[in-house]
Amino acid sequence: MTGRSTDPVALSLPVEDVQDTLARNLSAARSALGMSQDKLAAAAGVSRATVNQLEGGSTAKGDPRLSTVVLLAAALGISPVFLLLGRDELDAFTEAPQSKEVKDVRSHLTAEELETMRRLLRSGVAKNRAKAVEMGAKAAATTGMTAGAIAAAAIGTALLPGIGTAIGAVIGSTWLAKKMIDEKRKDEE
Repeated sequence: MTGRSTDPVALSLPVEDVQDTLARNLSAARSALGMSQDKLAAAAGVSRATVNQLEGGSTAKGDPRLSTVVLLAAALGISPVFLLLGRDELDAFTEAPQSKEVKDVRSHLTAEELETMRRLLRSGVAKNRAKAVEMGAKAAATTGMTAGAIAAAAIGTALLPGIGTAIGAVIGSTWLAKKMIDEKRKDEE
C-alpha cells in the first residue's frame, strides 16, 4: 500500500471554473473551424444567445444542459469531453502512460481476472457489469489509491478492462493531486 486514503476527498470544484473551461474550449473550437456563433448555433440546433452565453463563461452565468453540450460538440465534430477538458485533466492524461502506478494497478489483475472482467462486460447485464467494475476498483484500491482514483479506475474498467482500469486510476489520482495543490495554493494566498 502507498499509504493513500481511500476515503473520499472533499474538493472545492467551483462551477465557475468549469464554466470558464467550457467557454474557452467552445470558443477555441468554433474559431479554429472558422464558424460564427450563428453558424455553430444553427448546426447544433441551439440559439445564438446560448452559444454567446456559454462562451461568456462564469461572468455570463451560462449553465447548459448536458444535451446542449452534446449538440455543440457534435456540430464541432468532437467528443463532448473536449469541451470540458481543462489543463489539469490534459496533464493527467499525458502523465498517465509513463506512471509507475499504471504498472502497479495492472499487476493486481491476473490474466484470468482480465478475461473474467471482459466476459462480464460483454454480457450486457448490469449486475455483471457491476462485478467487472468492482474487480477493477479493487485492483486500484489494493494499490492504495484515493477514492477518486478508484472511481476513475471503475470507469476505465467499464470501458477497457486492464489498461483502462490502470489509466483511469492514474488519471483520477493525478487530477486529484493537481486540484489539491491548486486548493492549497489558493488557501495560502
